[in-house]
Amino acid sequence: MIYDARASLAEIATVGDMVEAFADDDRCRRLIEAMVWPRGRICPACGFRESIALAGRDQGRKARPGLYQCSSGECRLQFTATTRTPLHSTKLPLRVWLTGLWLILQSDKGISSVRLAEAIGVSQPTAWRMGHALRLLVTREQAVAGTVEIDDLYIGGSPRKDPDRPRLGRGRKGQPRTTKTAALTIVQRPESLDEGTQAGAAGARVVDDLSER
Repeated sequence: MIYDARASLAEIATVGDMVEAFADDDRCRRLIEAMVWPRGRICPACGFRESIALAGRDQGRKARPGLYQCSSGECRLQFTATTRTPLHSTKLPLRVWLTGLWLILQSDKGISSVRLAEAIGVSQPTAWRMGHALRLLVTREQAVAGTVEIDDLYIGGSPRKDPDRPRLGRGRKGQPRTTKTAALTIVQRPESLDEGTQAGAAGARVVDDLSER
């Protein structure tokens, strides 16, 4: 039977479910692998899609959990699911990382590093770094595909009134239209409009200006 770690992660609905799911280090490893390699294991160095599990010296013929070697003759890199990811060379148990990830995803308005530190039992600076690493881990690195929609917008509030500063015009005579930050957003249309269809990917980036170039 194929173990679907992504489906198991989606089934964790309560704190009790989370504690039970993340108590086993082997299951935590498989959950991380499912997030990092959603379409199958690949080498983080060369992108080769074939690799072998390596056996530990003290485990006889039994493969060492989570350690693989690229099958490409020009690469042969030994790697794990956290190699060249924001979790690379981490000394924290994977259950701590996954617990923090679950708490962040369950917080609609976000969770502070102080509250995260209290919940998972680490220092506030460690929780702050974990929060940034986890958000990078779940960020989609692949380019969107299919039909996409792009729009521009300005971010920021109204500037404070300064009597010595000239008033902003309507773009004439080289005057800027606004002092707000320009940004572009992109949204991938779902394949179907039926109820329950998974939403497409979305992203945003700050840009220098909103000219056609």
